[in-house]
Amino acid sequence: MKSIGFIITLAMMILANCAPRPMIGPVRIIYPEDRPVEIELKSYSFQPNHIAILQSPSPLTFRLTNTASMRHNFTLIDSLKNVLVTRDVKPKESITVTLKPLSPGNYIFYCNRFLHRLGGMKGMLMVD
Repeated sequence: MKSIGFIITLAMMILANCAPRPMIGPVRIIYPEDRPVEIELKSYSFQPNHIAILQSPSPLTFRLTNTASMRHNFTLIDSLKNVLVTRDVKPKESITVTLKPLSPGNYIFYCNRFLHRLGGMKGMLMVD
């Protein structure tokens, strides 16, 4: 039984090293505005994957568009790993998610589907 666990772990490590490593891309800076922050969910990446938002007393809205042919997820956590939002997005679907205003700090977003985060589907949201 231990050998099966070892083989699975070894296979996951090999597959993780085969996946392309998305770099934290150019920062998209969002000033307080009424339109949603557009995020594209691609095959194993978010576009943009690094977003800076100037703090605003108004709610924060994301428009999540899955352009891939597989189901993805958008999960946003704070620095204490508390889940603030998690939404599944079907292939070729767009959804809108609205959050209460966020406190200044760094937040992580990722896809919680099996191995998607390990494959590079993650990003950072900075609120100033």
